[in-house]
Amino acid sequence: MKRSQKFLLSLIIIVGITYFIAQTLIKAGVFTSISSISDYQETTITSYPGVEDITVDSETNIAYLSAQDRRNPKSTGAIFSLNLTDSSKRLVNLTKKFKLIEFRPHGISVLSIEGKKFLFVISHKDTKNDILKFEILGDTLNYLSKYSSTDFVSPNDILAVSENQFFVTNDHGTRSKWQMLASDFLRIPSGNVVFYDGKLSKIVSEKLTYPNGIALSGDGKSIYVASTLEKGVYVFAPQTQTNYLKEINFVSTLYPPDNIEMTKNGDLVIGCHPKLFAFMAHRKNAENKSPSAVIELDHNNLQNQKVLYLNDGSALSGLSVGAPFYFKNMKQNLLLGSVFESKVILLEKK
Repeated sequence: MKRSQKFLLSLIIIVGITYFIAQTLIKAGVFTSISSISDYQETTITSYPGVEDITVDSETNIAYLSAQDRRNPKSTGAIFSLNLTDSSKRLVNLTKKFKLIEFRPHGISVLSIEGKKFLFVISHKDTKNDILKFEILGDTLNYLSKYSSTDFVSPNDILAVSENQFFVTNDHGTRSKWQMLASDFLRIPSGNVVFYDGKLSKIVSEKLTYPNGIALSGDGKSIYVASTLEKGVYVFAPQTQTNYLKEINFVSTLYPPDNIEMTKNGDLVIGCHPKLFAFMAHRKNAENKSPSAVIELDHNNLQNQKVLYLNDGSALSGLSVGAPFYFKNMKQNLLLGSVFESKVILLEKK
């Protein structure tokens, strides 16, 4: 190889590496400025640590909260309920009575079907991961069954679509700590989405970069999957016969997204980490603040995005979910949860 060719090859490599590093820093929010945005009356409610996911039953205005002390991976977590119409704002532990072993809840999904309501919960164990199903009976839960599969490698969020069928996002394709770390820093698309049909599981979309929250569109024709490290949302069309997911769009978001919840109009409300490196520092030490954001995407035009809430982390660090709910005035309120904090924040529209 001639000297000029070697020089050109070296230059191309250097430019490529520089571009990759720049893109990584941009997507991680290193250059993002934070100024507080909130048009709500804020109420802080003390909670169990690590209310990472929240979903609200729109018929009852009861919120279900998935909590675990995530800085203590061996700790037992719980599912709590919060009646948003009750002025006491008291959290009720719904799973304590079951005495579940190695119960470490993560993503959750509520399903209403044929007059019944079910709560599906991802739970991380030492050597495997399970999906637990409960029936919602008024203000209590009835434990029904457990689903296990070797495809549940690193489950993050779940979308229940029938009484025994659901989609699960695996944010990584391995349980190896060093491989997970490498794929995060290099933004390697090692994640996937798994579909469980009631008996068997299969990967229905793969080579995704840190797939996180998952949600179904209001018309049931699209499935949304958040990509935290690619700072955007995949849009898939589920194939009727096979349940494989056909990617039809990818939309960049204002900030790196986490959990996705849906409004009554079918818009996407997404909890976000505006600065991922700050979130990593917060993960190691609670004293380090991590900015928090909630954004809303218009389902008719996902490029049309607005910031509902933005904070430097002083109110709530490491926000992971903003669950919308409505009172009689039909104004959209939010219940905010985070990966590590021992509190949730109730945002009521002024």
